[in-house]
Order: sequence, then C-alpha cells, then structure tokens
Amino acid sequence: MKKLYDIYLEKKTNNSEKIFLFKNGNFYLALGRDADIMNKELGLRLTNFSKETNKCGFPVSEFEKYIKFIRLLGYDYEIILSEIDQIIDDIKSIDINHLDNQIAIDKIIFYKKLLSH
Repeated sequence: MKKLYDIYLEKKTNNSEKIFLFKNGNFYLALGRDADIMNKELGLRLTNFSKETNKCGFPVSEFEKYIKFIRLLGYDYEIILSEIDQIIDDIKSIDINHLDNQIAIDKIIFYKKLLSH
C-alpha cells in the first residue's frame, strides 16, 4: 500500500495545479503545497504530517462548506479515497438482488488480496 505522501507526489507530478484532498477516516487532508494553499485561502491550521511535509484538514461533516469555498476561489480539486473507503463505496453500490455467486466470490477474493497488503 502506497503512503499518502507518495500518492500526493505522484498526483502533483501529473497535475500540479489541482488540489488533492485525501479522505482519511473522518477527515479530508491536504498535504504539502495544497496544505499551504488551504491554510492561506481558508485559514485551516497547518500541522506536521511527516518530516517531509505538512498537512491541514477538515472534518467530513464540513465537506460541503469547504468545497464550496474551494470552487469559489477557482481551484480544481480531486478527492482521493483510501483503499478502505473505496471498498466501502463499492460494497454500498452492490445491488444484492442482481449479484450472482461468481461475482460475489470474485469481489471477496479481490478485497481479501487488497486488504492483505
């Protein structure tokens, strides 16, 4: 499993102007330069994330409020879900009434492999 900062650097290499927000449990986190922008523009408090970078964030419950301001300020953004959040979203989207046994088994095997890393 890649570390958040490595994912951040990879994403920034491909699109340096976009703000990347990482859903991490009950919070959305911005790292590095994105955290600096969020601090300057939205007044979010910077803290250390690692020796390489800083972070700031806001609770999931405040998502609509902060995204509204990010949009109004003209920033493009992308939400990056953790693997666990991706699995949860996938499970929520499953239509149990139209799920055959093989698809169910394939999903369980996929989730097991993903979670074992």
